Amino acid sequence: MTTTSSVSTGNATDISSLQGSSYSLSLAEAVSTKVQPYLDRADSIATELSTNKAKITAYQSMQTLLQALETATSNLSSQALEGSNIFNGRAASLTSRAAVSGSSPTDASVLLSATVNSGTNSGTHTVVVNQLAAAEEDVGATQNVSSTAVLSTTTLGLTIGGSFSITETGMTPLSITLTSSMSLTDIASAINGGSDQTGVSASVVTIDATHSVLVIAGSDPDTPLQFNDPDNILSGLGLYSAATSQASTATVSDNSTALDLSGSFIINGGSVGGTATPVRVAIDSTMSLNQIAAQINSAATAAGITGTMASVTGTTLTISSGTGGSALSFAAVNGDVLSTLGIAAVASNGASNQVTAPQPANLTIDGVSGIVRSTNSITDALSGVSLDLTAADPNTIITVSVSPDTTAIGNTILSFMTAYNNWQSFIDQNEATNSDGTASSSAVLFGDSTLREVSLQLDASLTSMINNMSLADIGLSLDGNNLLNADVTTLTSQLKDNFKGVLSLFQSQITTSSYTLQTRGTDYSSFAGTFELNVSMTAGSISGLTVTGLDGVPVDALASNLFTVSGNNISGVSGSIYDNMNFTYTGSGGAVTVSATLGLANQLYTTSKNYGNTLNGSVQNLVTNLQDEDAQMTDQYNTIIAQANSYTTFLLAQYATLTTQIQAASYASTVLNEMFAMQTKG
Repeated sequence: MTTTSSVSTGNATDISSLQGSSYSLSLAEAVSTKVQPYLDRADSIATELSTNKAKITAYQSMQTLLQALETATSNLSSQALEGSNIFNGRAASLTSRAAVSGSSPTDASVLLSATVNSGTNSGTHTVVVNQLAAAEEDVGATQNVSSTAVLSTTTLGLTIGGSFSITETGMTPLSITLTSSMSLTDIASAINGGSDQTGVSASVVTIDATHSVLVIAGSDPDTPLQFNDPDNILSGLGLYSAATSQASTATVSDNSTALDLSGSFIINGGSVGGTATPVRVAIDSTMSLNQIAAQINSAATAAGITGTMASVTGTTLTISSGTGGSALSFAAVNGDVLSTLGIAAVASNGASNQVTAPQPANLTIDGVSGIVRSTNSITDALSGVSLDLTAADPNTIITVSVSPDTTAIGNTILSFMTAYNNWQSFIDQNEATNSDGTASSSAVLFGDSTLREVSLQLDASLTSMINNMSLADIGLSLDGNNLLNADVTTLTSQLKDNFKGVLSLFQSQITTSSYTLQTRGTDYSSFAGTFELNVSMTAGSISGLTVTGLDGVPVDALASNLFTVSGNNISGVSGSIYDNMNFTYTGSGGAVTVSATLGLANQLYTTSKNYGNTLNGSVQNLVTNLQDEDAQMTDQYNTIIAQANSYTTFLLAQYATLTTQIQAASYASTVLNEMFAMQTKG
């Protein structure tokens, strides 16, 4: 690149036309001959600065590409301090089958989804979702008013000025007062206003212009609601019942004919000695109304309840909580007895019409039943596996298969391939030549030794055999331009059928000749080769450690600061060749052989990081040196230009003086010539 420096001659007069018989002066000539050497030196420095700038830009591009390769390979390496180690990624696949032969199973994805933590052991598990966790939902009675009608103008019989509260167990109740201007919608809004405090929400369902229903629900599964209704407002809305007895409303022909009803239920509200005592009742199809009442009383007597819990008047059955009992409710209702007789199955908390009972999730996992959780997100039943339940079907068995996430691994390998190809394209650009063999204008780093070193190291790793595997074995091959191409079919097949082989190609492996010496924690070492550890034991503790490398010379590993020992843990010393190697020893002493190979990802990661790191990488050192050199040359350039301008100013001053003298001499010469001419004429 050619640059041209210049200085200013200011307002000086160009005296090149002023001549005499013995003199000739040119300002342009003086500046050219006297100042130009300064300008030539400045131009040379400017050219060097321009060249350095282009190299710095090229080196920074080199850094960016190496960092991209570092990131790509860190995700494939267990030795990298950053990255995701994608080989630890796990995925879950779901299938389902019927628990009973001949029936149709529910699709597994309908019942649950599963996520797996990185590093979870591969394997299969069976899951049966017997019951979903559910929050309580209660529906009030149909009211003969619209949702927005002011209740004080209706005939609902609610106590204006009265109050009530509903809260989830464990939350803080909020008292709500019924005012004369409130509608069902206003009551729902008041309940919703305290949801953060109570955990209860409300809505109004409009049946038609003159009928609506208030619905309430809890927010947390397996958590019952608690009611406080001193002024019978909730009771009046059909949400709550504090009654100690309830009469049947259905019509039956007589009290002595078999009703063909069957089922079972629990009556709550009875008390024995002040302790709440449930009464379990079973009814069969042969029983009449009188016999159903007798069956209830028999069960109550067996439970220790005093007083009559059931009686029949004509064809009406009345069930009560018995002597000293509290509010009547029912639980575990099975069959059609209560519903057919028109007895509302009031929940144990007094809810009159419980659409959904508060209940926990119930699962059977790997044949183990009775697994109960208060949420549908199950994170602690299977190690490393989270289950999100979405539906229940006790008759469907779901198989959860945990395996390496080969799709993610394959995509990560392809990302590495892209990062390498981008790097190789940069190499090709900087090795390009013209037809005459000279470097192309794009080859800013042509012949650069650092670029050549990195390229050779990366290529050597890329084409090496590691643990009897190469990139070609998994479908990645180099074309004529030294770019990687992928046979995705082969890659997918290798990940599925030869996962351990692919793993051993990319990741480092450490093996020992005895189970008594096991690797501990994550291996971040860069050691490759074989050595022998000879362990000495005293009173059950490691007292000495000798390491023998490839040279066959035993060395005291502790005295030589190669390994340290803490309990039964053996660790490589930072800065030694065994740095970041960690073992646990459980033997009684003796020699164990350790073999380590560096995986392809680890090799490429180490090389790209050593050269591309922007803090202390080799390329950064080159950039820093060039930047320091540029700073010095910029100072030199500025100094030379200042000198040129100073010298020009000096010359201008000198020529200004000479101009005056020449003009004066010229005038004097003219006068003398005229005087001489006059004397000659006279």
